Amino acid sequence: MSKHSKAFKIRSAQRFLKEGGSRRIAKELGISSTMLRYWGTVYRLHGENAFSPPMQPYSAQNKLNMLSKMWTQGWSLGYTSAYYNLSSPGLLSKWQRCYKEDGVERLLSLKRGRPLMNKTPPVTHKKTSDMTPKEMQEELEYLRAENAVLKKLEALRHQKRAQTKTKR
Repeated sequence: MSKHSKAFKIRSAQRFLKEGGSRRIAKELGISSTMLRYWGTVYRLHGENAFSPPMQPYSAQNKLNMLSKMWTQGWSLGYTSAYYNLSSPGLLSKWQRCYKEDGVERLLSLKRGRPLMNKTPPVTHKKTSDMTPKEMQEELEYLRAENAVLKKLEALRHQKRAQTKTKR
């Protein structure tokens, strides 16, 4: 999600292209002069279609094509990003760094967000009559350990309450 709306970016870029003086205009608008010049370049190249988000995420092949075009043409990061209507030059810079570190494999889109939790199989309780003596012994030990943990937790809570009451 962009901090500034598409309409704001277009108005700012038009004003910059008309008046010039990126520092003065940027200060009035409360943005950096570098960003204003970038918006001006994007608007000059794409007109009213500037600042439109991509319909789908960029594939590794698209990223590689953008990088190779930049390298073969000798374009800067800013101009190449503006030419392809990217949200910022930082995106292209990140792709370039990833490509130089690990090659094309690193340009593949990674899943974003937290990984899904592994589902643990539900615990099935056997009837006591179906259990072997060894299984019964293991379950008894487990239940005793669980009970001890719960008792210790309750004792700690009680101790903490007592400490907070004495502090007041």
